[in-house]
Amino acid sequence: MAAESHSRHITFESVRNFRDLGGYQTQDGYSVVWRRLFRSGDLRRISRSDLTRLREEIGLTSVIDLRSSIEAKEQGIEILSEVGIRYHSVPFITRSGDSNREREMFQEFSNMGEVYLSLARDKEFNRRVIEALEIIAEPENHPLVFHCFVGKDRTGILAAIVLSILGVADADIIEDYTLTAPYMEELLKSMNNNPEIAEGVKHLPGYFWKAAPESMALFLSTLQREYGSVRGYVEAQGAEASLPRRLKRSLLT
Repeated sequence: MAAESHSRHITFESVRNFRDLGGYQTQDGYSVVWRRLFRSGDLRRISRSDLTRLREEIGLTSVIDLRSSIEAKEQGIEILSEVGIRYHSVPFITRSGDSNREREMFQEFSNMGEVYLSLARDKEFNRRVIEALEIIAEPENHPLVFHCFVGKDRTGILAAIVLSILGVADADIIEDYTLTAPYMEELLKSMNNNPEIAEGVKHLPGYFWKAAPESMALFLSTLQREYGSVRGYVEAQGAEASLPRRLKRSLLT
């Protein structure tokens, strides 16, 4: 990993888990540009002062919201458009609202890596991944942040795919994923202190609240085994052959 010339974690009063994906070295000697691509938890409660920082200090141009349309409707869509920040809705999961099915799904797996792989085998999910990558590949959309709710799963999958296509080593991708762990501990504690919320999520298994390195390691190694590389996985889902090259041109130095 390259020595950091910027802070990876950017602290806001109203946004959690906001991180810069810059600074990682690629295996062919390049590095990801700082202050161009960010990952985050949701921005729905962003304060006016944080909104000003996003626009003036970071120069944020675009947001990719990976939440479902149901989540966006229930939780709200941020006010970024008021300051000229482009908003892209690219829902990675179409939530059915069926808690019984959700409970059954998580019981089928033993870690989040298996959940991620089940998503990666879904045709509609893969179409959305390519849609998000196309937005990220366009320089006019930078600086850009993508987020889901917590910034661990959907956001973690997209971050891993982008970094892998850019040529970042698996070890750094896995480490980046695990940086979310402290936020998950805080979130779980907060939910357990709220009886209404605690009741709604009590069916979720313990592994759901982890950002365990073995989960991301399993996701990456399985895609590499089945497709030759994460780039091979994306190309197999119908991505244009030029997409990896455009991502590198936009995000590497």
